[in-house]
Amino acid sequence: MADEQVADAPAEAGEAPSDNWRDALSPDLMTDPSLQHIGSVDAMAKSYINAQKMVGADKVAVPGNWATDEDWALVYNKLGRPDAPDGYELEETGEFSDWFRGAAHGAGLSDRQAQQLATAYGEFTTSATAQTEEQLDARRSEVETELRQEFGGQYDAKMERTNGLLKEFGAPDLTELTMADGTALGDNPDLIRFMVKMSDYIAEQVSEDGLAGRDSRPTLSDSDLQNRVSELTAKNSPYWEKQHPDHDRIVQEVLQLREQIFG
Repeated sequence: MADEQVADAPAEAGEAPSDNWRDALSPDLMTDPSLQHIGSVDAMAKSYINAQKMVGADKVAVPGNWATDEDWALVYNKLGRPDAPDGYELEETGEFSDWFRGAAHGAGLSDRQAQQLATAYGEFTTSATAQTEEQLDARRSEVETELRQEFGGQYDAKMERTNGLLKEFGAPDLTELTMADGTALGDNPDLIRFMVKMSDYIAEQVSEDGLAGRDSRPTLSDSDLQNRVSELTAKNSPYWEKQHPDHDRIVQEVLQLREQIFG
């Protein structure tokens, strides 16, 4: 009898409650999965208190795998998505901004999220652009150093003549064209060498002043033209011998010279 009284006695203050507190529940509650993670009566009480605090709070139910676009639209709107893309309060304007607003609205972003994303993207592009400019400047410096070593003291003169050649042919902006790797056509050392060789050839074979459009292009006087005619039509020259292989060419040249003299 004394043993039974000891077994039924309540736990003294400070003692941990029994882990078998569920034993006092009805069978259907004892095995309920929602109670299996609760280890004590205190834990169950805390869970109940927290649940009571949530009663009446503004809650959002997360749709499951069966949810439709309309179901998710309700969630996005509840979380702060504007009713329409133009509802985003962004500072940026223009075509990209219009696209961004539409994309943000389609992704369900709230106004705050869209602003944060736009700011982050702006910082990224600014940093990337700055890095690209630095890389291009470094590349141009390397190319110039390489060509200065190659051309020596003639570098500036060759560059000036080459740029003049591009202007003569109406393509001064050709060097600004961007290639697939992002560099400008004018920053390619092989192209620069090719253009320099071309300008050198023209300077040697035609002379710079012989290019069209130059105010300094020399002209021949009527006296010079007449002397040339006399030279070509001298006695016993191919001009007088129809069978000579150069006869037709010289006759044609004489006609052109006379046309310049007499108009």
